[in-house]
Amino acid sequence: MEKLLEKIENDAREEGRRIVAEAEAEAERIREAGEAEARREGEAILKSFRAWADSERLKILSQARLEGRIGLLAAKDQLIGEVLEEVTRSFLKLPGEKYRAWLKGVVLKGAVSGEEEVVASPYDRDLLAGGLLEELNRELQSQGKRGELRLAAETAPFERGVILRGEKTEINISIDAVLQRVWAESEEDVSRLLFGAVKGGFS
Repeated sequence: MEKLLEKIENDAREEGRRIVAEAEAEAERIREAGEAEARREGEAILKSFRAWADSERLKILSQARLEGRIGLLAAKDQLIGEVLEEVTRSFLKLPGEKYRAWLKGVVLKGAVSGEEEVVASPYDRDLLAGGLLEELNRELQSQGKRGELRLAAETAPFERGVILRGEKTEINISIDAVLQRVWAESEEDVSRLLFGAVKGGFS
């Protein structure tokens, strides 16, 4: 009986050790699996944060480039505006005979039928009434046109220039309108002169 009890006790002890060993092995397996899963999750999280950081960096760089571009264009627009203002001031300072010759040339070029009504600024109205209108009509007649330009009763609301108003046409030859047309036609050339090579001009 004693030997039997001793054997049972030994067997129970061995079984207990086996169970503990298996439990420890299972625990180790679970720990290793948990560590592997944690590494995978950590790598996934790190990858996600890196992607987010790259995206934010690109956004910041894009915003910085956009703001820089906007600032550059604003500076160029300001400079171009100053150039146009200087051109306008220089134009207004033309000697009387040079301005008269310019006005005569643009009216002759702009007249379609030769019987348009001329809406003039106060300055130009005095020139036209002082003999220029008669010169223009004679020149138009020599070109085969009617030569019946006439001053309108109204006065143009700008500093220099005229409006040629025909039956179906109206041509604005004010200084502002002329400079705008010239600028639209030569914007790229002027921009290249001021800022170097450009593509597509500036607006």
